[in-house]
Amino acid sequence: MLFSRRRWPYTFCEEMNLQSAPANWHVAVNLPVAIVWIVGIPFAACSLLQIPMWWAILIAPIWALLTGRITDRWLQALTGPAIDRVFIAIGGDRKPPGSLEPESNYIVEITDFQVRSIRPDGTIEDISWDELAGFDIETNSLGPFAPDVFWVLHGDERGYIIPQGAKGDGALLERLQQLPGFDNEKFIDAMASTSEATFEIWRKTNNTEQDAALKDQP
Repeated sequence: MLFSRRRWPYTFCEEMNLQSAPANWHVAVNLPVAIVWIVGIPFAACSLLQIPMWWAILIAPIWALLTGRITDRWLQALTGPAIDRVFIAIGGDRKPPGSLEPESNYIVEITDFQVRSIRPDGTIEDISWDELAGFDIETNSLGPFAPDVFWVLHGDERGYIIPQGAKGDGALLERLQQLPGFDNEKFIDAMASTSEATFEIWRKTNNTEQDAALKDQP
């Protein structure tokens, strides 16, 4: 999450109905902290243990690999609320949490029968609940400067992609999480990813429980 632009389902600023700090604020704080964690700790350890400093050069990449999950997944969660509070304290714009651009130019609509996506150019794509066969999340390393997470809805013979941050994506996620077999742990892993990856979150299987859940979608 160090360089991610995505918005998690719940933040301090959403609790207070305020604007969260801009993405460059988070990068400006998290990047130096990550460098100190990855490089500073090995050098400090070598200094305290009176080990030759060239060992730190060898240890730093290994330390980064061993603890990469901490900086990737938990650093933003630890620093994010504090950054948002400072942003608000110095006069940050007090308005509802900002929308991502261009993601928010996409619109997701849910009906009793289907999920529909309206692209900025007016193109409409839809898939019925009966046809829905899978849900994946694709991530990349372009954040925070470009869209970096996409939701992929699969049908039997077709599908389409929705950028996370589209208007209405929260309601869609809430419905998808009600499906039997939805993998919330993989969803969390996907939202923490800052590299090129595809996460299989849900697949339709031939069982009556899933069929009933799909048919019961409001």
